[in-house]
Amino acid sequence: MEMVLSRQEMQEMDRLTISEFGIPAETLMEVAGAKCAEIIRNVIPQDLDNGVVILCGSGNNGGDGYVIARHLFEVTESILILSLGKPPIGKEARMNRERCEKLDITIVDVPDAKTWEIFKETTPSEFALVIDAVYGIGFKGKLPAFVEDVLNTFRYSSLNMVAIDIPSGADANNGTGYVYRADMTLAIEEYKYGHLLNQGPAHCGILQRVPIGIPVIYKETAPGVLQDFFISPFRREDAHKGNFGRIYVIGGSTGYTGSARLCAKAALRSGAGLVHIMSRREVICHYAAFADEVMNFQIPEDPQGMPDAEAVLDKLANADCIVIGPGMGLDAYAQNLLEIVVTNAKCPLVIDADAITLLARSPALYPKLKSDNVVLTPHPGEFCRLAAINPEQLTQDPAGEVLRLQEAWGCTLLLKGHTTMCCSTDELNFIRTGNDALATGGSGDILAGIIASFIGQNLHPSIAATSAAFLMGRTAEKLSGKRKSYSILPSDIIEHLGDLDE
Repeated sequence: MEMVLSRQEMQEMDRLTISEFGIPAETLMEVAGAKCAEIIRNVIPQDLDNGVVILCGSGNNGGDGYVIARHLFEVTESILILSLGKPPIGKEARMNRERCEKLDITIVDVPDAKTWEIFKETTPSEFALVIDAVYGIGFKGKLPAFVEDVLNTFRYSSLNMVAIDIPSGADANNGTGYVYRADMTLAIEEYKYGHLLNQGPAHCGILQRVPIGIPVIYKETAPGVLQDFFISPFRREDAHKGNFGRIYVIGGSTGYTGSARLCAKAALRSGAGLVHIMSRREVICHYAAFADEVMNFQIPEDPQGMPDAEAVLDKLANADCIVIGPGMGLDAYAQNLLEIVVTNAKCPLVIDADAITLLARSPALYPKLKSDNVVLTPHPGEFCRLAAINPEQLTQDPAGEVLRLQEAWGCTLLLKGHTTMCCSTDELNFIRTGNDALATGGSGDILAGIIASFIGQNLHPSIAATSAAFLMGRTAEKLSGKRKSYSILPSDIIEHLGDLDE
């Protein structure tokens, strides 16, 4: 299983490996550069024949670039190193630059914009590959204007570009910042948050990990893990419907009946044994004929036309998992229903859609969420309401905000996005399957139904949530191989959930 680290976690692991474990910084740099060069030689050997430009900064990332130059020099002498900014100040970077000089590899110092403007006019055009080793994961803020221009010049020339560790200009903790789009990014040792979040995936291109020998013992407390496989519920051949969970979907309101239907159908298609919809009196008729396999019940009401707590709980007494929220509305009726369920539910609970918005208005309910058996599935806007932060705060520290809210509330928290994060106690899973086919109303309802179904089939809620997100994303990817992504509906995803090759 591959990890995903913050900038601070990776830097601390480097420090401990050098100071405590005793592997010199020079050795780590040599291994990183040599392995990156090997990947480049294996993946794009044709570009090496046509020349390589290596952009080196003044820190450790630049040092990696000098090592790469030495190793590529074994197969091509057509190498040009542009040393951007001040001369190397790090001991290891300076040492590796000197080694390149001894090999007579061409190095041109470009310390500022004026020098770059002069050099740009005479830059050779025969090169085919650019390697970006200017800034690594320690970079924060805005690129110097002339460095930005250097990167743009090569990007617009249609040369292949390989970034070392992370594209220069990208923030390793959140994926924001000005960056060009690399064709390939070689992530040193482990993936970083910035590879997967915000604009990170678009900027990194093909992402490949390059292990350099950081001891596993220094990674044990880091929570981030890349969920790159599907965990399927175990199903015995001699089992019966009662073994695979009784799922209740509570939702639906005037104008929003489809959400609960999609949720229930997804729960069925992903293996739930029994699925029920509980909805309001005025819309329950809309569920009568949509699926013969789904049982439909009107929400019991008191004489005032509000949900009757005792009767509702009696209906839910045999539930193995409850989904509440899809299309349920935001009125007092829905608020009352949410309070009944959250306060009294005895089984795992998936809170989605409108129920999340209502929950954000109900601080008194927050202590009731303190359990891994409660799963919240917000999109970014809903998450900001729950965490009482603005969208910019979430953009700047998405993983940190998720970790903080999970720690405060104690539930399983799944933040939906291009890269989905699922956080439970001491664990932060990143799920990067999926594409724009899921950018359609109803996708979240499907995900909630699959999560509930997997919980009903005895997966732990956090595993159910990560596996559901992985399955749904991979199904969208497979369907996009057969038809244009814009033509894929959430109902198409449901019908093809079982197509995944496990």
